[in-house]
Amino acid sequence: LQRILDWARGRNDLRLLGPAGAEGRAPTVALSCNRAAEGLARDLSAHGIMAGGGTFYANRPLQALGIDPDHGVLRLSFVHYTSDSEIDQLLGALDRVL
Repeated sequence: LQRILDWARGRNDLRLLGPAGAEGRAPTVALSCNRAAEGLARDLSAHGIMAGGGTFYANRPLQALGIDPDHGVLRLSFVHYTSDSEIDQLLGALDRVL
């Protein structure tokens, strides 16, 4: 998870929501991107990546963070068996669609 967080922090075309450290963080990452999140999630699926895009019923918190609910956030979820090769695949796909 830390690789994803570090990658996101190093970019200027998206915003990482939540803590920048993996320790004590839930394994779900929300990114506010320059593109609408639903379209990003759809584009990632063409690269074998399953992600969600939208508000996830959090319109008011997103608005409080300055994020347009119509734009939404990209949500990426991880589990303890997510492999390094899957992280590589995700980062490559994100680089291509962003």
